[in-house]
Amino acid sequence: MESIHPQDRAKNQAAFLQSLITQHATEIECRLKRHDGVYRLLRLRYIPVKKANGDMAQVIACGHDMSEKPRQQQLSEEQTQLAMGTAKIGLWNWDMRTNELILTDQCKALFGFLPRDTVSYEQLLAAIYPNDLDQRDQAIQESLRAGSEYSVDYRTIYPDQTVHWLTVRGRWLYDEQGFPTHMIAAVMDITSIKQAETQHAETTSKLASILESISDAFFMIDNQWRYIYVNSQAEKLLEKKITELLGQHIEQATPAFADPFFHRKFQKAVSTQQAQHFEAFSVPQKKWFELHVYPSSEGLSVYYQDITERKRVDRALRESEMKFRRFVESNIVGVLVADIYGNIYEANQAYLLMTGYSTEELTSQEIQWTSLTIQDSLPRQAQAIEEFLATGVSKPFELTIRHKDGKLVPIMMAIAQLKSSSTLSVAIVMDISARKEVEQQKDVFLSIASHELRTPLTVIKGTLQLIQRRMKRMAALPESKNPAMETVQHKNAEDLAHALRQIDAQARLVNDLLDVSRITVDKLELTNQRFDLVKLIYETVEDLRATTPGRTLKLLMSPKKKTFVHADPDRIAQVISNYVTNAIKYSDPERPIRIGLHNNGECVRVWVQDKGPGLTEEAQAQIWKRFYQLKETSTSSDNKQGLGLGLYICQTIIQRHHGEVGVDSVLGKGSTFWFTLPLKVRKTP
Repeated sequence: MESIHPQDRAKNQAAFLQSLITQHATEIECRLKRHDGVYRLLRLRYIPVKKANGDMAQVIACGHDMSEKPRQQQLSEEQTQLAMGTAKIGLWNWDMRTNELILTDQCKALFGFLPRDTVSYEQLLAAIYPNDLDQRDQAIQESLRAGSEYSVDYRTIYPDQTVHWLTVRGRWLYDEQGFPTHMIAAVMDITSIKQAETQHAETTSKLASILESISDAFFMIDNQWRYIYVNSQAEKLLEKKITELLGQHIEQATPAFADPFFHRKFQKAVSTQQAQHFEAFSVPQKKWFELHVYPSSEGLSVYYQDITERKRVDRALRESEMKFRRFVESNIVGVLVADIYGNIYEANQAYLLMTGYSTEELTSQEIQWTSLTIQDSLPRQAQAIEEFLATGVSKPFELTIRHKDGKLVPIMMAIAQLKSSSTLSVAIVMDISARKEVEQQKDVFLSIASHELRTPLTVIKGTLQLIQRRMKRMAALPESKNPAMETVQHKNAEDLAHALRQIDAQARLVNDLLDVSRITVDKLELTNQRFDLVKLIYETVEDLRATTPGRTLKLLMSPKKKTFVHADPDRIAQVISNYVTNAIKYSDPERPIRIGLHNNGECVRVWVQDKGPGLTEEAQAQIWKRFYQLKETSTSSDNKQGLGLGLYICQTIIQRHHGEVGVDSVLGKGSTFWFTLPLKVRKTP
């Protein structure tokens, strides 16, 4: 620098710094003093040289002697300043001895000052962002200590409070004793570069956050097949820590990907630059995985998901479907796939035989399964569909459908959803014609047997009653007044009374069988009329008192308060008698049985209360069914175990009167059986 002409030194320093900052070669002409003291005109070219990683290593200067050639026009100071301004590079000269700053207009503008402003060292420091002052001071101290160039990035605050980033590159000038006297520096605005870096960092951070939040495993490998990013899910699935993966070759770090199948798929994605989607089984991990591989110029991005459980479910589903298909094709029962609107999509041979239609006729949607149902079965069909919509399944229910040739076919049907929240279903259908025929034959047998049994019972009862009357007349004769004869007559009277009670019990059983037969064929006739229910209850209870004199029956109602209903008095008396008889049979003989009535204006409620053993919840639900019998034994020695038909018949009778039946019971405390009858006249079907 000392050998350069004093007037060319600033221009030479600016060219050097421009080459250093812009990383482009610069040229300048300057005068250089030879060893004999003569100045020669040289053309200097500064060439920046980079390291392998892209950082600046050094600047090489090349000179060419221009003295022997015609001198070219030198750049004026104004032209130099213009060139520096065009490149948006500012220069300063800082005299450390006087703390004086000389700034070019471009340099002033970069710090937020106007060209006309005189800027002091203190003003320059005030323009620097406060948090960056320490960084700036450390850079100065480091460059002075090492005798190296001064290089630092910091922020400045403009008068409008906007913040800008500057990069400052400078060189120290020393006196003959080696003390720094000046710093000549170049300044350039790098705000856009810093913003881009910040935006890139934010984008990278957001992307990493997204990739960490997804449920799939995700990793990236570069063109050298090395891991460069691995999210936490991938760390779990690959069964290795991130530190064990980053920078490592994919096939060496994860043996699963050394499999030729994975290798071919990855290579294909790279060679074709097209995404690859495939499933593969990892032998080392004994798991199935699904992979989405996306190529880029930088390598591969891979989404990686464990589908072992899904494969297991799919396999189980296929096996289940195969079993179901074999079941359908076995034609043991009818099977159809249909919706609740009646459309049939598939039906097996067994169902076709029940209906008489072909597959084409049923699946053409011209014939619907709901339209095959006869009118009487439509309410039960609608109830089953409502149950299906509410729960996804319907309990087995009975219908009667019409065959293509017109004959009626009784069936048992059950429906279940094929998919959740779907109207599509699979239905299992059984032809119960044979069972119905057997039931009908059984009902006919019961009816015939009941009639046949009723006739001899009537004859026997009549004969016993005739004997009873004769014995009463004989007891009135004078010759029968001796003690022995009276004893015999008394014993015969007791035996006859017992025999008559047994005949009445058998008659009730026969009558129950007859009633069940009538109910089965829907021929239970009612003779409705208007009568006083209170009077009927009193008469029925009085008859029961006569047959069971040892039991206490309490009527909790006033005989003067009449309650009129429109019903069949004989059938209602049958229900009351059955309730009271059951209470007598199953309750403690020492405890009274209470009978009451309650009128709420809309309906009348009759109840019979006992203090017997009570009923379990299961028994309360079952006692109204046909042929159901309690496990508990009767407390009465005169009554044998019944057929389990009484309450079933009572329920049917009351329902035919548009009333309800029920029981309230607590184990160990007794039971209250009740029924209701409407007070308004309704037409009985």
